Amino acid sequence: MLYQEKKYHVDSFANIEKLLANIGAPKVKESLTFHYYTEQPGNDVIKLVKYTDHDEVHMLKESGGMFTLVKKVKVPDTGAGLDWLEKRGFKVSVPIKMANTVYTYKNGNVDLCLLNDSLYSVILDFPAAEYATIEKELGLEHAEVITLPYNKYLERQ
Repeated sequence: MLYQEKKYHVDSFANIEKLLANIGAPKVKESLTFHYYTEQPGNDVIKLVKYTDHDEVHMLKESGGMFTLVKKVKVPDTGAGLDWLEKRGFKVSVPIKMANTVYTYKNGNVDLCLLNDSLYSVILDFPAAEYATIEKELGLEHAEVITLPYNKYLERQ
């Protein structure tokens, strides 16, 4: 995460992939991760993220429906990460599978995320002042903004 994440629900990636190709935005990363969210009373996020080669606990603050990474904690493996969370009193939910493709564009990143093989989401990671312009350029100005953590959003689907 470079700046602040703003998330959108889209029906598919077809249109945005075509736009990204047309503007020459390079694909910089593809990954498959699993996110173990903890139960939180508000919309701040504390979760374990399992990558293919390492695990981290991420802590994000939510403000106005946007999320900012405030801390990362490296853990040796998934079991140790789950223990770390549980020892601090966090209850962990079912993991969310995230297939993610990251493109660089202008001053930030555009992430295309498929969650649990069913929810198509675009994450913009840009300075706050650039969101309105980037939304229009990528055809997201009418897309539903996801203001909840993904675990809470998926529970409502």
